[in-house]
Amino acid sequence: MPLHERDMMNLSAPQRSSGRLALVFLGLMYAAPVVTMVTWATKTQTSRSIATLILAAILLAIVIAAVTRSWRRFFILQLPLSILSLGFVIYTLSFNMPPGRTLAHILVGASVEELRGFLQFRPGMVLMTVLALWSLLYVGLCFAVSPQWNFGGRTRAVSRPLVLMLLPLTAYAAFDPAQMIDGAALDPVVGSLFFLGGQIPEARNELGGSRVSKRAYRANRTGTEEVHILVVGESARKASWSSYGYSRPTTPMLDSMGREIVWLRNAVADANLTDWAVPIMLTGMSPVGFDMTHVRGNVFDIAREAGYHTAWLVNQDVAISESVGVKADDLICPPDLNMNINGRHTLDEVLLPGYRQELSRAASPRFIGIHMMGSHWEYYRRYSPAFQRYGSAAEMNRLSMVSVLVGSADSRTALVDAYDDSVLYTDWFLHELISSAKSLQVPVTLMFFPDHGEDLSAFDAATGHGGPHYTRHAFEIPAFVWMNDAYRQRHPDKATALEANSQREIRTHNVFYTEADLMGIHWPEEMPRLSFVSREFVTDDSMQHVAGGILVSRAE
Repeated sequence: MPLHERDMMNLSAPQRSSGRLALVFLGLMYAAPVVTMVTWATKTQTSRSIATLILAAILLAIVIAAVTRSWRRFFILQLPLSILSLGFVIYTLSFNMPPGRTLAHILVGASVEELRGFLQFRPGMVLMTVLALWSLLYVGLCFAVSPQWNFGGRTRAVSRPLVLMLLPLTAYAAFDPAQMIDGAALDPVVGSLFFLGGQIPEARNELGGSRVSKRAYRANRTGTEEVHILVVGESARKASWSSYGYSRPTTPMLDSMGREIVWLRNAVADANLTDWAVPIMLTGMSPVGFDMTHVRGNVFDIAREAGYHTAWLVNQDVAISESVGVKADDLICPPDLNMNINGRHTLDEVLLPGYRQELSRAASPRFIGIHMMGSHWEYYRRYSPAFQRYGSAAEMNRLSMVSVLVGSADSRTALVDAYDDSVLYTDWFLHELISSAKSLQVPVTLMFFPDHGEDLSAFDAATGHGGPHYTRHAFEIPAFVWMNDAYRQRHPDKATALEANSQREIRTHNVFYTEADLMGIHWPEEMPRLSFVSREFVTDDSMQHVAGGILVSRAE
């Protein structure tokens, strides 16, 4: 009789019974994530991917069994993998997709304080509670299993034909390598390892600007402490801001600031898509011949070279800025696990604590960039209930844009109401940024420049933005510069030039050169004619814009 069977004979009947029961429960806990993923995959994946998922799970179990040689060691070794599997499944079921690039960027971009804060909210607490209870039950069952039980006897006899049965399944799965890889990534353990070993490092490299081949600007700056803030707006329609004559008072707080703000009366976006407009803004490259392979750096790089401490606060998809290699000293991108194709659901105010913290850094020049969600569709998600002044958000849903396209007058009205409420919220948010900056005694500037505008069907022939044609309200944008008294006194020439140029046409690519000029940065290739705070400023009269990713000429 084999040794392990003699050891089993020495156990009492109750011990053998409880051990077998524990083994059954452990088996169910071990199999549950895989069974759940197979069930989910039947609704979303191909048969070959499902076959690979099953194959990966079985082969992994066989390999670990061959190494551990006993049920207790087998399941103890699986504990960390089991926790990863459970988290993998919870995320997949919650968001109907396995952990991937989105989650990787959230985790890499979030600070320790932000992750700690997430765990203090109900979703985070529920997740941690489930994982803790799962782990405790799992460990308890592991120690209820007899250490003498191993994979000999019947188990070994079953495993051999099982391996032979896997050969046809392997051949079927391997017929399409792409689907085979997709299926392997759906296994909770393999997928978790892919995520930790692939997606996380890739996200870290992307956020560090590894995709851009940079060259030094050889920038320099002389002067004392100053603070400069660039706020990149989103889908801001100039004609819907009361600062530009709109009948509804959508920007009351900014309007109340009077001459403190210098409004740019003829600001025009270079592109009607964020993926083009923001890279152009951050690099200063013209839309004519703009090519991502020609990017050598961005405004954060030149600021850092000149001695500024840089921060990038993002309530957008960070992939937009990472495409041009933005690498700030501090990256703040609060987690949002509910984002969808229309963007994040977190309100822009989530950036205020990080912004105020960056302002409080004393004794060093600081450049702070903010990328807000602004008035991006879905409009009714861009403001809190306190800013529900026009219409009712209850009338809005994701299909409202479709209703507009098929001619619903009610939807057109509701769309305008929700958009105007989003402008009200943006007005408050920008006023908060300026109010916080006013507490500083050093020279400070804040520039607001949106990526593009927005068409509204109640007023325009189109709705939204990003179409392949130049449409007036998708390109005409509200923009301004605020300077405190300390900056105006130190740089009167720039303040005077700004006032003089405020009525002229100003384009997206002027932002890079203007921001560098405001910061007092000099470099061999600087071009004062592209800075609208310079007396040498020359308006771009090319009339060329990027519409829907295509270079088009503006209609006169």
